[in-house]
Amino acid sequence: MRISRLLAVLAFGSCLTHGVYAAEGAAGAAGGVGEPSPEYVAQKKQLEEMLTKRNLESYEVSFEPIALDRIVLKDRLGNPRLFNYLAFRIRNQTGNAGIPVSQAKGYNDVLAAIAAQYEQAKVAKEGGVALTVDAAEPKDGMIVERMDARSADRKLDLGVLAFNEHGTRLRLLDDPIGNGPQETFNFPDLGEPLQSTPTQYVRDRVEEALHQKLLTIDEIRALKLPPFDAAKLGADGWPEGEVHGVFIFNHLSEYGKYLTFQVRGVSNKFREHWPDTEAGKVPNYLAARFFRREYVLHYGYPGDEFYRDLDTYRLARHGWEWVPTFQRNAQRRIMAYSRYYLDNITTQNSDILNQAVEAEFWPEYNETRAQKGDKLPDLLGEIKAIP
Repeated sequence: MRISRLLAVLAFGSCLTHGVYAAEGAAGAAGGVGEPSPEYVAQKKQLEEMLTKRNLESYEVSFEPIALDRIVLKDRLGNPRLFNYLAFRIRNQTGNAGIPVSQAKGYNDVLAAIAAQYEQAKVAKEGGVALTVDAAEPKDGMIVERMDARSADRKLDLGVLAFNEHGTRLRLLDDPIGNGPQETFNFPDLGEPLQSTPTQYVRDRVEEALHQKLLTIDEIRALKLPPFDAAKLGADGWPEGEVHGVFIFNHLSEYGKYLTFQVRGVSNKFREHWPDTEAGKVPNYLAARFFRREYVLHYGYPGDEFYRDLDTYRLARHGWEWVPTFQRNAQRRIMAYSRYYLDNITTQNSDILNQAVEAEFWPEYNETRAQKGDKLPDLLGEIKAIP
């Protein structure tokens, strides 16, 4: 609701300050009344689409590990090369056991207690659960709303961070191919080039060991998974919406007994913890904390220093965890000022512009626009150009 109101205020209400045209129902509007230019309308629409087209719906797909092991390959000189792999299965269905929010007991008990305490509060259940109060516009009466998870076609930006108890990071072999300078050379047209990487060779050997087809991380990223349907089988023999894949690593360090794998891209849930902030002030973004929802696997491979190749990896526990995520200070600043402008661009409980905050907003917007290579529309320029 705040995003929609901010767009309306910035795109149309800010014209009040510049005396371009009056917004309906606004107090103290300037006398000049005019229609926005087609260029301004097009760029405003572009800005709105940048927000509305993003997948803001929380999702969480099902992830299940298959096997963690090692494989030894020999090069043409007979030198052994050791790789490790983690095979897994993904289904495009909710990662939770299937309990919708509208049936979650604890969450609904809290909302029911609030509705019982406050006469004007009401609990509604339609595709989810919501707490509302009476208002002229339904969106203004929405206090909290959570929708039941729904499956949809998804492209997963899959990744994994692996490390042992000493903090030694394990390198994932997922470098994209075909992006080097040699691709610009003027070669004679002798047909399409044949591309191959060590990961394909390792993947073939892993498939032989596990007796099943597996996709690499790059292949999965390029897929668009439909909702899971066990009654339909695809060309690879997997149910629709299911895919089996493999993470391939360089040899894992033997100087440790525990391994942690944080799988990213199977959930887009994100939490922000901001410190208490005085009204009208920018939040202290250095003290903020950020968490991502990730599927975490904890393995151990106990044994002594001899015959480590005979040790087996043991899955101690696995499941969903909220993992602290690193955010650079520049990104923290952007989030903090976004919260500041959203909360202060208009006066309390109205759509009347706070001119002091607006004066801060436009230089910030234009500077960000310049850094992004003009990917953001020049709204201020279009406003000033309106006759």
